[in-house]
Amino acid sequence: MLTQEGTISFIAELMGAIENFIAQYEATRGPLANDLERGLVLSYVLGVMRCELDTIWDCLARSSAFGDLHPRLVFEECLNKEHPQNAARVAWIEEELKKRGWLAET
Repeated sequence: MLTQEGTISFIAELMGAIENFIAQYEATRGPLANDLERGLVLSYVLGVMRCELDTIWDCLARSSAFGDLHPRLVFEECLNKEHPQNAARVAWIEEELKKRGWLAET
């Protein structure tokens, strides 16, 4: 989670959680039929994760420590989307998706 460079990344943990979900899903519902079905299931899982993360963030924002300022706004102001690290992160995530067969080759 905390890299040697001092950055924070949950990619490995998230990929592991998704992998575990897919394994449980296929064990109970049978194998996913094709790339589209796999992509739809992955998309749904990511949506559920995002919803739950947003809910956690919203609950945190209710703390009196933040007053009227939502901590998400503070984070978004600090986030630099043009940072070179973001391109490397996208490449790493794409590679992880391909390794697991979750991203169809184009």
